[in-house]
Amino acid sequence: MAHSTPSREPIPDNQRPGRPCGPLPPMPSPHWPGAVCPPSSPGFEQSAKVWLFELAPARWWHEELLHRQPVELARMVRLRLEADVMAMHTGLRAVTRSVLPLDPGPAAELYSRERDWARGMLEQVKLVEEALRAGCRRVRRRRVAAAADAALRSPMPRQRPATG
Repeated sequence: MAHSTPSREPIPDNQRPGRPCGPLPPMPSPHWPGAVCPPSSPGFEQSAKVWLFELAPARWWHEELLHRQPVELARMVRLRLEADVMAMHTGLRAVTRSVLPLDPGPAAELYSRERDWARGMLEQVKLVEEALRAGCRRVRRRRVAAAADAALRSPMPRQRPATG
């Protein structure tokens, strides 16, 4: 008699053991990229950088600034995707208005598909960029608060002796 094994539900991507952020709360938005850990998780910034570099031109990997400042990386990827959306829209318009005796169907479909892909990625990049900005604001506030606290705890400097 064969034993049937109970069917298991698939493990969601955000709970797979190999993920840098481990088991996670739900993603912040239904459009949140699956490859990026949620903003509240420890692996968020690193997973965001890896994902953004996958969308960026390969030469950007060699820019140290983009590794140190992921908000700038996100901004540059966003700007590039915005330009891609505009370029695909312009190409689609040119193909459909062309007076050449070619069937614009396949080319129009390609431009449309690429434009839609860039729009979808742009929406996701905007979410990640805003989360990175929010994280930077929290870090900045903590640094300012820590500096102010340290200044309050440090002893007052002694007055200089009067000369003259």
